[in-house]
Amino acid sequence: MPTHNRARELGRAASSVLAQNVESLELVIVDDSSSDDTPDVLDRLASQDGRVRVVRSDSTVGPCVARNLGLEVAQGELVAFCDDDDAWFPGVGGVLVDFLAEHPDVVAASSWHVVLHADSGSAAVFRGPLAYGHEQLLWQNFVGLPFAMVRRNALRFAVSFDPNLPTGEDWDLWLRCSQDGLVRTVPHVGYLYTQHGGSRVTRTAAAQGTGRRNFLAKHGGAMTGSCRRFHETVLAGYEHGSAGMVRGLVPGRGRSTRDALVVAALLTSSFGAVKVGQRRRDPGLQSRLMASQLARGRK
Repeated sequence: MPTHNRARELGRAASSVLAQNVESLELVIVDDSSSDDTPDVLDRLASQDGRVRVVRSDSTVGPCVARNLGLEVAQGELVAFCDDDDAWFPGVGGVLVDFLAEHPDVVAASSWHVVLHADSGSAAVFRGPLAYGHEQLLWQNFVGLPFAMVRRNALRFAVSFDPNLPTGEDWDLWLRCSQDGLVRTVPHVGYLYTQHGGSRVTRTAAAQGTGRRNFLAKHGGAMTGSCRRFHETVLAGYEHGSAGMVRGLVPGRGRSTRDALVVAALLTSSFGAVKVGQRRRDPGLQSRLMASQLARGRK
């Protein structure tokens, strides 16, 4: 659990993890050089519960590197994540531990989650797809971000987040996991994800653009032509708006007309599904539709 200047929310997040019905539980909290009362809150949590381990960074490194600092000292074979303004719902730890025990071919498991809009107080359950392969994950992050439980010993690499990705670092991790085994979502509402308004760093167009560009550079070699075209079109949207997306779909030198048609169809259906999902209070509709289309089309 990385934390930075969220002393008021931190206690709820930590308590939600510590209340889980999981044996040998350890909660590693990384203080990313907070300047508020966070150090006092952490000292109190550690003194009250021996399962809490505190790691402190001397300078602000951001949530990605902070998670890596926590992973360096975490001792469990299974590792999972919780942001300092989110929460685990009661019992979800046991649900995921049991699911992994029953499915040895699964290397990472997530669950459905509640999306809470901090400004309005409105909430809705995000029901994403339950099964998706490596090829589908190259197109979109179908995991209940940022919540998943990972089986470390089943992976050929050490679990860590890529600091070169200001956004999509969790997506990159799940994609790498899917190369070593199955990644699945359990149909259990287990996580509270708080969505803030305003200009959060990870939600700015510049950060989204950099994250998408670096993600494409890292994984583009494994993508089909239409998949790369999809990411390039989304990137053009971050940089130049809807007009840039349209221009990116115009066939030209080295651009396949078929790829453009595939991407246009997927984007059109996705935008429509987002609007319908908002009306129906079903934010996971677009994700389920996208996974289904990719599975049928094998783009």
